Amino acid sequence: MVSYGKAMTEVEEQESVEQDAPNIQASVVEETEPVKTIEEHQEALKKSRWNVFMYLGIAALLFAFALFPFSHSAEMTTGVEGDNTGYVWGLPLDGEDFTDVPVTVSLMINSIPADTERLEVFFIELPAEANSCADFQIAEQHQLARTGEANHMRQYRVENSVTPGAEYEYNFAIDPGIYCWEVQLQTGSGNGGDVNIEIEVTTYPNQILAGIPAMLCLFLSLFAFIGAQKHGRAMKAMTEPKVDLTIEERVLAETSTAIIAAGPSGPPLAGPSGPPLAGPSGPPLAGPSGPPLAVEPEPEAAIEPEATPEPEAAPESEVSDDVYEDQGDGWFFRKLSDGTYDQTVYVVENGEYVPYQEPDA
Repeated sequence: MVSYGKAMTEVEEQESVEQDAPNIQASVVEETEPVKTIEEHQEALKKSRWNVFMYLGIAALLFAFALFPFSHSAEMTTGVEGDNTGYVWGLPLDGEDFTDVPVTVSLMINSIPADTERLEVFFIELPAEANSCADFQIAEQHQLARTGEANHMRQYRVENSVTPGAEYEYNFAIDPGIYCWEVQLQTGSGNGGDVNIEIEVTTYPNQILAGIPAMLCLFLSLFAFIGAQKHGRAMKAMTEPKVDLTIEERVLAETSTAIIAAGPSGPPLAGPSGPPLAGPSGPPLAGPSGPPLAVEPEPEAAIEPEATPEPEAAPESEVSDDVYEDQGDGWFFRKLSDGTYDQTVYVVENGEYVPYQEPDA
């Protein structure tokens, strides 16, 4: 039993290794995939841009060729005018479909008989057994078209009211081949005199043959443009590496952007409403009425003038930001730390600033 269990374990391990082998191989391939250098990206970008211009140029030429018309002109001076288109090429798909060749028949009516009844335009494929458009089989096809049996290979247009000086245009869609076009003018007297109609038959056989490759070139140019953008981004990433900002830098950048976008929240706060209040209403009371009596100085010693006591510095615990501004004559104003003024007048007594008091108080 032990040996059987070991064998089963080895089989399961082998199956798990075989299942993981493709994933391991794919990861190894991804790791060993070569990284292109900036020169290789630059060369690939150059090629992609040239491919864009090349495919766009080819598409423009093919579109011009697809829209290039093949025209045949004729002048109708009798009651009947017709010819063949020559071989009209295109995709050989029978029946009405998107591959049909567009054909336009334009008629410019210069003059017609007064008894004109109708104008008929036929576009009929030349049968294989017919020799030319003058064959009797073509005349039979005309009659079938008039009686309502027109089909894709036998097309018919009629104009019952024809006006001199007017221009008429009829559109047909045909398969590749040789077609006979014919214009007939039916009059009451059967006289075809005094007829002058300019006829132009235009075919566009290259719309499908050149249009499909032109569209393919447009798609290729789009893919080349996408490749050029890819290589351009790779070159930009290599030449201008993106620096990852830290969380603090991103927060500061976003905050600065928000502050700049918001702008100032309002006008600055108002300044002081005015100058400080006026000082004392007048000078201090007058001193003695006259100078003191003269005193004979003692010869042995000179009398020194009494020095004005200097204000003592306030204790460290009582130091404040208030400033006493000298107003002259011993008067001081107290300027508080917030910039305002105390309305009390101060003087210096015993080295300290004390509020001034009237002598009679």
